[in-house]
Amino acid sequence: MDNDYRKAYDTAASELEQFLMQQEKMEQRILALRKTMNALYTLCQQEGLNTSEMDKRSAYLAEIVDSSVTKDILQIIAASRVPLTTSEVRAEMNKLGGSMAEHSNPLATINSVLNRLVEANKVEETVKDGRKAWRRKRIATVVKGLGAAHNGRL
Repeated sequence: MDNDYRKAYDTAASELEQFLMQQEKMEQRILALRKTMNALYTLCQQEGLNTSEMDKRSAYLAEIVDSSVTKDILQIIAASRVPLTTSEVRAEMNKLGGSMAEHSNPLATINSVLNRLVEANKVEETVKDGRKAWRRKRIATVVKGLGAAHNGRL
């Protein structure tokens, strides 16, 4: 009977890992679509096109999309295939449109968020071209490290 529980636990853990990886891919795609929509909106404005319908749709989607500075930064780091510096994260945030406009020192805000994400074991520090950079801890790495630390509980 003990072996049945262990097998069921392993099956559930494997399925959860798969869903978490799928979720990561979906979040990366959502981020890419948000950047694309922002760029296209800017182009429409530059062409003098009426954007009132786009404004309505953007407002509706903004209510649905679970977004915050912290979540956006984590998604930007997760979507990147290479480590990103603070300046690179800021450039990506700007592509999302205005999310850093209200911050008097955006780089300090980004650094603070990245340090909290390191403490939360979501990203890790590294070095890129002699500068501090960050990359996402991949789900498989995080899941493998959970084991004893969480006594099998999530």
